[in-house]
Amino acid sequence: MPGTGPKSYSCLLCNKRTTPNDRYKIKSQHASIIEKKFLQKTTNEDVLCRKCRYICETQSFATQESKSDTSGPSEPCKRMKTSGCASPPSITLSIPSTSKSHANCVICKKPGPKLIVVTQYARVRAFIRKEMFVPAGSRCCPKHIADNEFTVDALQKMQQTNPDTNINRTATVELLQQTRDFALRNENTRLNFDNPNSMDNEDYYNLTGLTKDQFEELLSYLKDVDIRASKTRSARTCIAILLTKLRCGMSNHLLGTLFGLQKWQVRRAVLTAKHALMSNFVPHHLGFPHITREDVKENHTRPLAKELLCNVAENPVILVLDGTYIYLQKSGNFSFSRRSYSTHKHRPLVKPMIVVTTSGYIVSVLGPYLADSKNSDAKILTHMIETNVEEIKDWIQEDDIFIVDRGFRDAEALLSDIGIHIEMPSFLTRGAKQHSTEESNATRLVTKLRWVVESVNGRLKTWNYLDRTIPNSQIPHIGDYVRIISAICNKFRHDVSVAVESDLSTAAKMRFLSKEANVLKEYVEGNGLDKREIRWQKIDSSDASIVFPQLSEEEIRELTMGVYQIKLAKSYAQEHVDKDGNYEILVNNDHDGILCAKLQSRHISAKKYMLWIGFDEMSIKSWFCKCKVGSRVVGMCAHITSVIWFLSYAKYKDIQNIGVRNWCSYVDDAAALPVDNSDSEEDSLVGNEEE
Repeated sequence: MPGTGPKSYSCLLCNKRTTPNDRYKIKSQHASIIEKKFLQKTTNEDVLCRKCRYICETQSFATQESKSDTSGPSEPCKRMKTSGCASPPSITLSIPSTSKSHANCVICKKPGPKLIVVTQYARVRAFIRKEMFVPAGSRCCPKHIADNEFTVDALQKMQQTNPDTNINRTATVELLQQTRDFALRNENTRLNFDNPNSMDNEDYYNLTGLTKDQFEELLSYLKDVDIRASKTRSARTCIAILLTKLRCGMSNHLLGTLFGLQKWQVRRAVLTAKHALMSNFVPHHLGFPHITREDVKENHTRPLAKELLCNVAENPVILVLDGTYIYLQKSGNFSFSRRSYSTHKHRPLVKPMIVVTTSGYIVSVLGPYLADSKNSDAKILTHMIETNVEEIKDWIQEDDIFIVDRGFRDAEALLSDIGIHIEMPSFLTRGAKQHSTEESNATRLVTKLRWVVESVNGRLKTWNYLDRTIPNSQIPHIGDYVRIISAICNKFRHDVSVAVESDLSTAAKMRFLSKEANVLKEYVEGNGLDKREIRWQKIDSSDASIVFPQLSEEEIRELTMGVYQIKLAKSYAQEHVDKDGNYEILVNNDHDGILCAKLQSRHISAKKYMLWIGFDEMSIKSWFCKCKVGSRVVGMCAHITSVIWFLSYAKYKDIQNIGVRNWCSYVDDAAALPVDNSDSEEDSLVGNEEE
C-alpha cells in the first residue's frame, strides 16, 4: 500500500499551511470570536497561524473593553493583568525608545543568532537610569546583561532610535507597577532629607551635626532664590549634602552613592549650599560686626575672668586668641609647598586664627594663613591690626585684654601701642630648669582662662572634614567651611565654659594664693632634701606608719583648681602602682609630715621628677615638684596630684582599672629579644676547669 505522506495542518481562517513553530491550538476565547466574527465552526483539531491568532486576541480585547466601559477605571487594568491579554499600542509618550528589532542587538546592533530577550527588570532599570524605553521582546547580546540588568557600558552605548514611544495600556500598567516596586525596595537605601519623617533625630545629628529642629531653623535663613531646586535635588538636599560632607568628612563619590547623585551633581550642590550659607547665615552669627561689645561683656564673659585679670569696675572686653591647624596634601607647586610647610608640625598646613570670648563663644575666624616663619601667630595678629580686618580697630578699645600663648610675644609691643593689655604664660629664662613660684602662679592664672580656645578648636575638629588631610583642590574653600562650622557652633551649641556660682570665690582664692610663697620649696632646698646625701626609705602606700588624710574628689579639685590635673593623675598612677595595688613612696624619719615620690615623665623615658608633699592627719599642707611648673601654689602639677589622688582617694575605693587600657600587648615590640644563655654557660664551664 503506497505511503500517504506527512500530515499537514492548515490555518482555519487563512488556510495557510503552518509549521510547528507557527501553529497554535484554538482556545475557548478564540473559538467564540471565530464563530461570531468569521462565522466558522471550530473543532479540537483546528489550528491558527501566528497572524490569525493575533487578530483573534485583538478582537477579544476590544470585546472585553467595550463590555467594561461602565466599570471603574481600575477594572480594565485588572482584567488585562489576570487574563494575560495584551492590548494594542494605543498611547504615544514623549519618551525616547530604542529599536524593537528581534534580529539585532538593541545595544550594539549586531545580528543574531546568539541573542537573549531583555527581561522586564532590565527594561525598567534602563528606563530609570537612562530615561529611555526598551520595547518588550527586544533582544541583546549576553555580554550586555549582568545580574539581570544592563551593564554600565551597555547603558552608555544605548542610543535612541525614536523620539517617542508607542506603548499599550498593559505595558504602561506593568511599567508603573515595576517602577513602584523598585522605588519601595530602594526607599531606605538613599538618604532622603526632603521627607522629615524618613529619618529620626539621631540620624540627623549623626549625619549633619544638627537635630531636626535645628536643621529646619537653619533652612529658615535661606530663600528660594538662594538655592534653586532641580529635578535631581532640592534646597534641603543641598544643605544636607554640605553638612554631611563637613560632619563625616566624606568624598563626593561616597556622597553621590548615599544621595543617589553623580559626582558633578554633588560638587555643584556643595558649592551652591556654601554660597547660600555664607551670604545669609554666617554674617548673622560670626565676625566682629555681628556682635556688640556690650553683648560680649554681659553674655559671653565669665565673672572668673573679670575677677582674675581686672577690676570689675573697669569692665573691659576680654578675648582669647589662638591659631588652629588644617592639614593639607603635599603640593606640586614648590613655592606653595615651602610656604605651607610648618617646621613645628613637620607637615603642610594652613592656619585659621580663632578669636573667642572667655566663655568659648566664637567672635570671628580670620584667614586661613600660610604656615611658614613669616606667618607666626604674632605676625598674623599684627597683620590683623595693620590691615584693620573686619574693622577690628573700631571694635576693640583701649584697656581691652587679649589672652594668648607664648607664640604672640612679638606682637606685644604693637598691642601696647594701641592700649591693649596682653596676658600670656611666663617664659623660662635661659639656663633655668624651673619657673619661679611667682612665674608659675601667674601662668596658672592665664591657663585657667586660655583653655577655652583649645576646647573650641577641638569642637571644630569634631566636624571630621577639618580633622583630616584636605585635598589641595579644596584649599580655596577651607576658610568658608571653617566659618560655616563656627557659625553653626555659635547658633546651635552652648558655650564651652559657663559661669558658676563659685567663680568669684575661686578667683579671689587664686589671686590670694598667687601672692604666696612656696614654703615647702624653701624648706626642701634649705635643708638639702633634694640632695643624694639624704637617705629616703622606700615604703608601700599600705604601710600603717603613713597616716595620709582621706579626701573626696571635690576636695582634691579644690586643691588642684581644675579637673585637667586629676585626669592626668589617673594615668600617672597607673604606671606607678605595682601588681599588688601599692604606690611606692619615700619617707625620712628625720622629717615627719613630709613624703617624697619619684615619678616617670610621660614625655621623656630618661627623666623622672622628684616631688614632696607636706601633710598631717587632716589635710594637705604644701607641695613642691621638680618639674617646670612644680613650684606653684595656685593649684598643683599632675605629678603631685597623682600621689594625692591615690593616697587620699583611690586607695580607699574599689577601683578595678586605674587610668586607661594598656595596648602594648597587642603590638609587637622589636626590643623584646630572646635571651641567649649559651655564652654564660660556656664561661662557667671554663671557670670550673681553671679552678
